[in-house]
Amino acid sequence: MGDPRQDQAVVAAELRLRTIVETWSLRILILVPAALSIWFVNRTGTYRTLLFDGGWTTRFYVLAWIVLTPYLGWLVMATGRLTFSLIRHEPTQRVDEFFVGAAALILTGFGFGALSVLYPQIVLGFATLMLLWDSRSCRKPQRFALTLPLMATSLLGLWLLVTVFIDRAVIPDVISTDVQQLYAPYLAEVARNHSIWLAADNPIFSDFEIGHGNGLHLMFATFLPPHVAQIVSFLYFVAIGAVIFELARIVLPWQALGRRWEDAAIPIALALAILGLAWPRTMPRVSPGLYIMEFGKYHLQTAAFFVYFLLVVARTSQKRDKFAAGICAIAVAASYPPYAALVFVISSLGAFAKVVQRDRSGFITSVLLGAGAIAGCILSLSINYLYLGIPATNPYSLFRHVVSLERFSKFGSLDLLDYFVVSQSLEVTDFLSKSGFVAFLREARSVLAVALLLALATYAVAFVDSKLRSDRPESHKLAPLPNPAGLFVVVAYVASVRLLDMALNIPSLMRLSVHVNALFPLATVGMAYWGLAVARRFKPAWFSDRLAPHAALAAILLAGTWMTAAHPWKSFKVDEAITFVGGTPLTHMPRVTQDWKRCDELEQSTGSDRILALNGYRAMVPCYFSSLLTRGKIIHTYESDVARDFAKIALGSAETAEAALRSLGVKLFYVQKNNCDFWVNGFSDLFQKDELVRRFAVRRETPEYWLLTWTQGDQSLSPEDATAISALRTRSKEIYREAYGVEPFEVVKHRLPPNSRRGDLDVLGQLSQCF
Repeated sequence: MGDPRQDQAVVAAELRLRTIVETWSLRILILVPAALSIWFVNRTGTYRTLLFDGGWTTRFYVLAWIVLTPYLGWLVMATGRLTFSLIRHEPTQRVDEFFVGAAALILTGFGFGALSVLYPQIVLGFATLMLLWDSRSCRKPQRFALTLPLMATSLLGLWLLVTVFIDRAVIPDVISTDVQQLYAPYLAEVARNHSIWLAADNPIFSDFEIGHGNGLHLMFATFLPPHVAQIVSFLYFVAIGAVIFELARIVLPWQALGRRWEDAAIPIALALAILGLAWPRTMPRVSPGLYIMEFGKYHLQTAAFFVYFLLVVARTSQKRDKFAAGICAIAVAASYPPYAALVFVISSLGAFAKVVQRDRSGFITSVLLGAGAIAGCILSLSINYLYLGIPATNPYSLFRHVVSLERFSKFGSLDLLDYFVVSQSLEVTDFLSKSGFVAFLREARSVLAVALLLALATYAVAFVDSKLRSDRPESHKLAPLPNPAGLFVVVAYVASVRLLDMALNIPSLMRLSVHVNALFPLATVGMAYWGLAVARRFKPAWFSDRLAPHAALAAILLAGTWMTAAHPWKSFKVDEAITFVGGTPLTHMPRVTQDWKRCDELEQSTGSDRILALNGYRAMVPCYFSSLLTRGKIIHTYESDVARDFAKIALGSAETAEAALRSLGVKLFYVQKNNCDFWVNGFSDLFQKDELVRRFAVRRETPEYWLLTWTQGDQSLSPEDATAISALRTRSKEIYREAYGVEPFEVVKHRLPPNSRRGDLDVLGQLSQCF
């Protein structure tokens, strides 16, 4: 007979082994749907099928992203939990875990890219270990009392998120010219090179400048297509709603309004978050808000961090806030240095509020926020200068004077940047807009009027209700007013950004400031409720909280429903987003106007030969960095190895230009018929009428375009074709002269001063059709 104790030990060991195997098998099994989804979205030919064929590939593609999106969000949260567990051993909120996790991944991806180790095996291994570590202890989500108002609000929020996800996140952006030129190409290059550094044959320096610091996007792009940027933006979109929810719970005076207001705080805060996400741009014109931003860009990432910083400086500071403020500020500023300006505004507002409160801990948190932004800004500018030779190209007028010509000449041309700045800045009227300041005052007055109306309406309900009650509230039962610093920070930030947005005519700032739209409902309702809380202290007997909270919730819920239906839902229907889920090809979607088939046709008809487009700049956007074409097939106008020789090709003589192009292996030249959208190289002396006849022949002609090549033997371009091309080029110059008063190309070529007297900018619309 064996020893019973040994038998028990063996049985216990077998039981432990079985438990371990079952536990880890379950955890690994949880990751199987994500692995299958990653495999499907990366299949060869998927993008082509989405564009031209659709069908079941599109349906499964949508399903794959529906499966993958929660996993990506889980990875961000898990990273945040791990970061906090390593640095700060204290309880955290999920919103803090998300943003700290995102900041940690931004910096990690940036570091991996700098070390050239952004390989999918490494990133996927890192992600798998992170999720397996986090799955050891599943934290129960915070539970709220399930009530009818909360159910109704939750359903409204679900409706909003589903429509935005389908319309903006899951459908690949084939409309925005910037996404196709400046964002998706760099993510594809990072995945190809496993590094943030640029390849010599594809020096897309502008993409590098705006993209190399966005480590979260870079990490995901190593094992997913560039379309993942839209999914990441959706995660940030949801995070903005979560931050507004937390802000509403902090800045509104719930206790001072009464017990029933406290009970209604959760559904009202959630309704405000939904209303903020669906809120459009306000006066002087109604235009889209967060839900319609280009999700393929990084704007929603910065928007989410900006509103999170408001939360950090508005609430009572804890130790975790100092760490969160520092790491998140460094990550945001490192992703793109100009963002540090708005972070510094938030930091200053927070520091001022905390000084007034005599909150030393909160003051330190605000200071760390500003210091982190400065550190991240210096880090990014230094890397840019050491690598590119220029700290930043925006604002170009500031950094143009400290550029290193030797380093920058490896990537681009300062002459080309001069042309780009001149041609863009001529479209801006005045830097300081008096009319914008007046519009800001009108907007501020309208917001105050709405807040006053809301307060009066709610007070009227409370007053009538108090007259119908037998029990009157007593003054000694009133809770003290909370500190208004949180509301001050939110309102002051919204006002500051809107004033800058409307008074300074800077397009980049206008795009960046869209995020404040989401804070308008919170700021307006906050002022109204604080007015109620103050009024209640003077006449408590006239104030009942029995019906007023329900009336307030109903009003906000109705406003959120109307906003969602009038804007995100309307966009969803106009875009016919549900048809994409059903299998409609992208090229058949209603807002897709660009000719993607032309890109495919050029690839099939010209083999490996590279093509330089002389005109049709906007029409050729789908072709510049398209995955349908051989890499570098269509030469980009200002980001390519050809653009690097701008001085020789565009500004030099015909002989110099031809020699430079031949040395770069450029053999084909695209000219679109009935299109006057010439830009940069198309104005070179090489393409004057006489030079066209002498140096070029027609390789291929269709009803839509000419495809020219170098003359060979007796073949040459006919005088008729040369005259037609020259006429398009001449008309292009005339249109620019009518619009600007000068030709931007001639200003740069001959070092002329820009003409401050502008013509009719509306004539620029004639470029694409030459009418």
